[in-house]
Amino acid sequence: MKVLRRFGLLIALPLVLTACGGGSTQTTPAASPTAPPTATVAPTVAPSATPSVEEEVSEAYLHYWDVYANAVFSLDDSRLPEVMTDPDLERARQEVEALRQRGRAAKIVVEHNFVVLQLDQVAGSATIRDEYTNKSYEVDAQTKEMVGNAPQGNTLTDTYFLIKEGGTWKVRDGIRENG
Repeated sequence: MKVLRRFGLLIALPLVLTACGGGSTQTTPAASPTAPPTATVAPTVAPSATPSVEEEVSEAYLHYWDVYANAVFSLDDSRLPEVMTDPDLERARQEVEALRQRGRAAKIVVEHNFVVLQLDQVAGSATIRDEYTNKSYEVDAQTKEMVGNAPQGNTLTDTYFLIKEGGTWKVRDGIRENG
């Protein structure tokens, strides 16, 4: 198993990113290479007035991907602390800086398929395993035009470790199981 190095190991063209969502979800449509990233989530449970802790963790995980995707697309890492903490935060900041130095950005296109493996509300920790399809790619930092050929996509499996910090679930670290 490898520690995740998002763009260091994940984006060696094509981009290799991970995320999951209690079913299939897609972070940003592949058809619009210049649109900023967004996530859509197919609900898997009926909405309730008070979300369960598992729903909270799942929503936080998908929000993590939205913020991360926006950071690597816009090359603005200012919102990353909202959804991640060290060591993941430091790696993500380094990835944004490495892209910026190369005159590149990244368009994150992933289909999530994740499950909450472990959840300890008292300790404020959770573990998510995500087997996702990645079709992410690099773009020119200024024009946002795709660099190179469209990726065919590959399936990756990552495990993420979240902690509850200041009332917010954040990704602390991750491990790549394959890829």
